[in-house]
Amino acid sequence: MNDRTLSVGDPASGDVVPPPRRQRQSPSLHLNALDVVRILGLLPLAISIVAFARVSRRRLPSPNRTRGHPMVYSDASVLLIALLARLWHLSSREVCLWLGKWPALALACGLPANRVIDPAHFTRRVRRLGPYPFWLLSLALVWRGLGSGLLAGRDVVIDSSVLQAWSPGDPDAAWSFPSPFTGQSFGSKVHVLLDRAACLPLFFLLSPANRNDLPFAYPLLWFGRCVLALPIHIVRADGAYWGKELVHFIVTVIGAHPIIPFNRKKQPLARVRQLVYWPVSYLARAVIERFFAVAKRYYGLGTADRLGWNAVLLQVTLTFCAILIVALVAHEVGRADLRLSPTRVLAHYLPVEQAL
Repeated sequence: MNDRTLSVGDPASGDVVPPPRRQRQSPSLHLNALDVVRILGLLPLAISIVAFARVSRRRLPSPNRTRGHPMVYSDASVLLIALLARLWHLSSREVCLWLGKWPALALACGLPANRVIDPAHFTRRVRRLGPYPFWLLSLALVWRGLGSGLLAGRDVVIDSSVLQAWSPGDPDAAWSFPSPFTGQSFGSKVHVLLDRAACLPLFFLLSPANRNDLPFAYPLLWFGRCVLALPIHIVRADGAYWGKELVHFIVTVIGAHPIIPFNRKKQPLARVRQLVYWPVSYLARAVIERFFAVAKRYYGLGTADRLGWNAVLLQVTLTFCAILIVALVAHEVGRADLRLSPTRVLAHYLPVEQAL
């Protein structure tokens, strides 16, 4: 027999040999829900968010209850349980069953001992809370990311993505404008202000799919500059945000350098001389397209089975909170390189397609 002939093992031995694969150089974290709650201190944060929302008198019931059964489960516990359900793609029944089998997690969420909230009651409580407390939670997570150094806010990107409606009978959805690449979709549109270095959202707005992108750039940049106090130096956007008024707003009000493509055949070169070299650094704007791909693939941003404006806004807000929590917990344990990989950060995590 030739020496170069490969020897074949005995098929009757039953040994299973896996195929050669490229192994990941860095190990995964596989943090469970109890670790995530304890590392980030989510229960005290949820209590503070609910208290601030109650003080601002937005979409929360009055704490002075004169009739009915006394409240057993706090609003902070309901908010935290909804966040865990969104992180692990669980329904109301599944997350309540999970808490019933894991008493330590139920206590970490602020539930009474030996008591777990009913799925129907949990759904009603989340609907009563509305999207406002979850929106405050997303802002608190952004501020925490800015304080820890995970987010910088110097180089930002603005873009939008269409979210298809769950039903054609949604009264708050609309048909988007036809596109040669994606066609026409019926649903909503999410406008995002993204930190390019961390590839994480800083602020977002929601609108019907038929709205123009340009008017939403003003509140996004104004909120990031004035409310979040971001040191914005560069603003990147695609051709849908081109406008001389927006360029003037970015340069004079925000104090940043805009990188927006324009048509040189329609615009005199003297008016847009500061944008002549936009093709050199316009490719860096593609990071927001990768962010939308990750958000839809791993967090279910585009698979929201919700009907109505408040339900869609709640789903989108919870999704952005989940993205920020995965990034923050990875940053807290010293693995900021895994901030966009929930499959390697969270234990027993399944992507959206496998979870469904």
